[in-house]
Amino acid sequence: MHNNDSMTGLCSVFTFMVIFLKHIFGNFNVVTFENFILQYNKSYGSREEYQRRLLIFSENMEKARQLQKEELGSARYGVTKFSDLSDEEICRYTINTSGPHEPGLMNNYTLDDKPFKSCDWRKKGLISEVKDQGEICGSCWAFAVVSNIEAQFAILGNLKNLSVQQVIDCSSCGNGCAGGFTWDGFITVLEQGGLAKEDSYKYNGNENKCKKNVTVEASIAGFEMIPRNENVMYSHLTTKGTLTVIVNKQPLIGYLGGVINLSHECCDKNHNDHAVLIVGCSKDETGPYWILKNSWGSNWGENGYFRMHMGENVCGITKYPITALLNREKKGVRCPTDSS
Repeated sequence: MHNNDSMTGLCSVFTFMVIFLKHIFGNFNVVTFENFILQYNKSYGSREEYQRRLLIFSENMEKARQLQKEELGSARYGVTKFSDLSDEEICRYTINTSGPHEPGLMNNYTLDDKPFKSCDWRKKGLISEVKDQGEICGSCWAFAVVSNIEAQFAILGNLKNLSVQQVIDCSSCGNGCAGGFTWDGFITVLEQGGLAKEDSYKYNGNENKCKKNVTVEASIAGFEMIPRNENVMYSHLTTKGTLTVIVNKQPLIGYLGGVINLSHECCDKNHNDHAVLIVGCSKDETGPYWILKNSWGSNWGENGYFRMHMGENVCGITKYPITALLNREKKGVRCPTDSS
């Protein structure tokens, strides 16, 4: 009888807590939060932590609703695996935006003024699989650099899976898991004489001591920043290969799919804090757009990718377009198209 009374009491407390939370946060947010917990296998150690995460979740849902109101393209925003994380926790996924010492622009770039055509380097298996940087390491800069180098080699006919961890561990310019800029990554590759295979220097999501005497699988001749112009970026993409860029991460946290097209007031073009890789471009009824590879796993966005409107420097995409230079020149390169 005593046990039955205890169970009845516990059920009453739980029922009261659910009713109370629904009153405070709204029935929709509580139900959505419970579904989120099930979908992403989340667990919280205490009632207080549950309530704190529910509050953060509700705030993030409001941010997603506001972005949806301001969206000029086809992008959709809502529940993602980041929906219970605070702004401070999200910052672990990104880079420090203060005081970068950026490289100079490349010289004498010839603009290709041919009519717009789609381009997708993912076709024919030229882009390595989407990877996940994890929850505790701000290594997007290293993933973007290594993905660019992998793609450039694949275009030459030699797809490689290279070590991101080596870039994090051995960087003398970047701050490892605390973030860095893409040129820090390329400088590290040059200083190390190249990159090892991923299998021989595996990613663990932490910053460790740099391993010496590793077998180099791929090396680069240098890197270059191209002019901050989307027409030039398009010309480079279609004739020479992929580009690393640094964008404002704000709309990516709640991104579900579609083409992101936000005003500069909604997505500050000067707050560039997340490094990604442009792998292609296409167009739909809203106009042309970029196709970008992220490092948040294939269970985010459009199977790990996202799209962003082209032509208006959305979220500051033109600020730092950089690519690796290889020892061999790519001649007669043609980017696969929608009809390829």
